[in-house]
Amino acid sequence: MSKVVIFNASPRKNGYNSKLLEQVAKGAESKGAEIIEFNLNDAGIRGCQSCFYCRTHDGCAINDYLKPMYEAINEADAIVFGSPIYYYQITGQAKVWLDRTFPLIDHDGNTITPRQPGKKVVTIFTQANSNPEVGAEGIKYVTNIFNTYGWKSEDNIHVCGAELVPDLTALEELSLRAFKAGENLVG
Repeated sequence: MSKVVIFNASPRKNGYNSKLLEQVAKGAESKGAEIIEFNLNDAGIRGCQSCFYCRTHDGCAINDYLKPMYEAINEADAIVFGSPIYYYQITGQAKVWLDRTFPLIDHDGNTITPRQPGKKVVTIFTQANSNPEVGAEGIKYVTNIFNTYGWKSEDNIHVCGAELVPDLTALEELSLRAFKAGENLVG
């Protein structure tokens, strides 16, 4: 059975980002995947402490809500990540999570080696501003990190003008795209 791990960096449980992540999950589930979800807005998440425990161990020394994510990522076939764009960048919740993914690489000064390569990945970014350039640097930042981990992008859904999308046809098209992205993660 395929496993898909979803990381939601939106503070809005019913926002566009969360709804599209839900569609990716439904698509993957329709193909028989097991879904594991992490809400990155959980109050029980601590930031990286720069203790370097992860340089000599698998995982992280911090015993919090994210502790099980390392095993979940290890066992996963695919990763799904979603974040709104705030002030030209991913959310603070997303940044804290990315800092905590430092254990996913080995780093010996000049060489970086991924510890969990080969994962498929789908990313979802939503922003109120209709100009795609507003979120471009934040998306590039996340993409570069995922490339460092050796993860292969299957789809990147970037919704611009999210606050202005009362158009149900557009929302249905985005939902269908997200559902199909989930289906494509399995197999």
